Amino acid sequence: MSIQSDKALEEALKLIESCTFSQPLALLKEILKTELGNKRLVFAIRCCDFWAKTDGSMAGSTYFEQGEWLLDQWKKFQMILEFAGPDCEKIIYSFKKGIFSRALEIYSQANDEKDTKYKSEILRKTGLCYKKLGSYEMALRFLMEANAMVPGQAQLIAEMADCYAFYGETKNAKMLFKEAFYMDARKIDLTFLDSPLIRVLVEKVEDAGYTGQALLEWIPVYGVILGIFNVKRQLKSKEVLHLNQEIYSKEGEIKDASSNKEILKPHLINLYFWLIDYYVLEKDSISRINEVLLKLKLLDPEIHSLYVR
Repeated sequence: MSIQSDKALEEALKLIESCTFSQPLALLKEILKTELGNKRLVFAIRCCDFWAKTDGSMAGSTYFEQGEWLLDQWKKFQMILEFAGPDCEKIIYSFKKGIFSRALEIYSQANDEKDTKYKSEILRKTGLCYKKLGSYEMALRFLMEANAMVPGQAQLIAEMADCYAFYGETKNAKMLFKEAFYMDARKIDLTFLDSPLIRVLVEKVEDAGYTGQALLEWIPVYGVILGIFNVKRQLKSKEVLHLNQEIYSKEGEIKDASSNKEILKPHLINLYFWLIDYYVLEKDSISRINEVLLKLKLLDPEIHSLYVR
């Protein structure tokens, strides 16, 4: 690219970072006339065109609805980002900064919600925006406040884990990711989880051929097998009771010929892993551990082999 074209691209990216798209789109198209075939410009125009078409789509919505709409659009935008070349990082950063800065501004205006669940969700989404913008300390502050208000949300815990992973607090990240997928794997949206710790694991499970809900259920299984979810914690008596009840329930379900074994099997395997961890930490009898291992072997010999090797 010429010096003049570089300057024009920089100007376009600054506009994009302020969440303005029609003006930079026109500017980028003008540059392309003298830079035909430039893949960076073509990619930037494609991205800009996506967002320019959405201008005015949020009119008449509440602030919360506007924020939700923006995040939903970002999820759709991921399909375009798959076409990014190795030299498009700065372009992607500009769009990320523009969209999540705007979303952050919108959610800050929705803070008058009185309903506890809504308030917690606004705090969570605020934390998510800060996380996407790289402000992990601020992100954790809002995520922890949201969790204190409505605890036990799988997505929220996963986002906290993501922050800790970026911080380099690997032990906390591994434990919280493990907890989140145990709470409710299918409620976790992978779109907004970016740390290498979880992305590497997701890619491994995708490479194994899993997609959709099955992918989410297999993530904690492979997390254990690959030594990523290798942090254990003591369970409370209530948790042990619930774990055993769920195992009993899922063992009954999986015997039903009409059950969705693609989802049930990895879910049950993960429950077995948690029960084995409990027995190990409690220094319980080896016979109890072997009993669970036998169940695991009968359910999935390959996973059993990988687990005990």
